[in-house]
Amino acid sequence: MRAQVAAWLTSAAGRRWILRALLAYAVIGCVVWIQRPGDFAGYVVVGDLVRSGAHIYRDAPPGLNTWPPFFSLLCVPLAVLATPTPYLARGVWLLLNIGLLLLVLHLICRLVYGRALSLRASESTGTSLAAPEMLMPLLITDRYVSGNFDHLQVNIVIFALALGGLYWQRRGRWLLGSAALGCAAAMKVMPVVFIPYLAYRRRWREAIATAVATALLSLSPMLLFGWNRFWDYVAAWRAAVAVGWGVGKMNQSVFAMWDRLLGHGMWPFTVDGMNDVPESGAAIVTIVSALTLVAITLAALWCFRAEHDDEWRTVAEWSVVFIVSALFGPLTWKAYLVVLLLPHTLLFAAWRVPDADPHIQRRVGWILALSVALGALPSPGLVGKSVAGMLEMSSAVTVSVLVLLSGVLWLISRRSRFL
Repeated sequence: MRAQVAAWLTSAAGRRWILRALLAYAVIGCVVWIQRPGDFAGYVVVGDLVRSGAHIYRDAPPGLNTWPPFFSLLCVPLAVLATPTPYLARGVWLLLNIGLLLLVLHLICRLVYGRALSLRASESTGTSLAAPEMLMPLLITDRYVSGNFDHLQVNIVIFALALGGLYWQRRGRWLLGSAALGCAAAMKVMPVVFIPYLAYRRRWREAIATAVATALLSLSPMLLFGWNRFWDYVAAWRAAVAVGWGVGKMNQSVFAMWDRLLGHGMWPFTVDGMNDVPESGAAIVTIVSALTLVAITLAALWCFRAEHDDEWRTVAEWSVVFIVSALFGPLTWKAYLVVLLLPHTLLFAAWRVPDADPHIQRRVGWILALSVALGALPSPGLVGKSVAGMLEMSSAVTVSVLVLLSGVLWLISRRSRFL
């Protein structure tokens, strides 16, 4: 019976059913998501402050605007769309994010499988979205993907710009790619870590062009606000970021994990879920967090040490950098982890590749299963709100991503014996 179900799901009829189910999910989701102000309400407020000439940090509600000045400029069109009704702006935002998510999936499909993404059941023109190769990584990353739609966040946009920039750079369109990657870094600082990565890979042209694009776009609000007002905004932005976001259960960064454990003495499975937990300020937390980053950086450099022009290894290296960028800042909302779409697809492909070393396939399968299980456990619908909160305070999501990171690094180190 199980074999018959599996055969049907991979048939043309089964794939058509899956595609219709995904479409229905998107339509029903949009009806639900459009009702929620989410983070998008903050984007509209900031856009209105820019339009009115008010101070985009001091005149915003406390703690609302923690985005750099460049991002505040991009909020203006959203505020204009929201003028007649916020539902118009939210609807456009949701459609934009769905389109960019499909773009991300298309790029990943190209990079991992060397084929285009197809939205049809047939695979005559590319890999179907309903095929296991693309569907399973999407499903196991869905918690993080859906989080972006639930709260109308910007992380899919950032991921699409960064991945698209890297893809275009690799395809020789280095000016377009550097502009896209620089735009992502100017909007949200995390993608800036790709600049030292590109320099390490001696791709000097792309590294310099990305750095220049990031700097020019970050400084571009000066043309609207003027010199003095712009630097006042930069100082206010840095002050807003310095306040921090606390280390409650929603923050799954490595820093928050160590602060809960070493700063506050909150041992795993002993503390109920809490949101309002201030940073402890303990020096040991900063030291251990820095040492963790240094250890992972050294491990990555050792795994990256071989010169190559292999697309598979390049995509694996990008996966490592994306994970580090999401996990090692002071704040990691679960929605930031939409970037796991790339390493999830990569490991799933490694697990399914035909005629590979069975030992490596088993190891990859166990790493992927453990990472997914740890990441899924803190789900209120699965274990209840109380247990989910306790697991989040125990940094289950952080550990799951670190397991995934170690798996990608291990696989890179075994690449010569993999295919």
